[in-house]
Amino acid sequence: MEPRRYFGLALIVLAVVAAVGLDYIGRDHQPRTYAVDFVRGTTLSEAGGRQVERIAATMARQPRYRAVVVGHTGTRGDPAANQALSRERAAAVAERLREAGIAGERIATHGVGGSEPLERRPDEGERGYQARLARAEVRLTP
Repeated sequence: MEPRRYFGLALIVLAVVAAVGLDYIGRDHQPRTYAVDFVRGTTLSEAGGRQVERIAATMARQPRYRAVVVGHTGTRGDPAANQALSRERAAAVAERLREAGIAGERIATHGVGGSEPLERRPDEGERGYQARLARAEVRLTP
């Protein structure tokens, strides 16, 4: 076989290996963000509880992952009270993660109150929008 044929085949194999490797590296090293919903106050919704369980399972499988939990609130009402509530929501998620066996030193929390609202959906009313703001975001990073 001619050397040129081997060179072309080697380039194809190298390109495939690089693409697969970069895909793996990209998936493994990208932060993952999860939304955890609350019914009201610091009471997790049913879906929010399941989401925390999934996050804990991911962290158990990936011991180098750390979580940053950011609590949010609606934009109505007293900003100081919203700030406190957002910190309490972040703490509630962190507590559930610790109960699931995740070490506390792997979890950081803070609240942003209503200072980082979500974009409003075109067909969304005020009540639905405010309910959607009752959440915490969990960002996992390696």
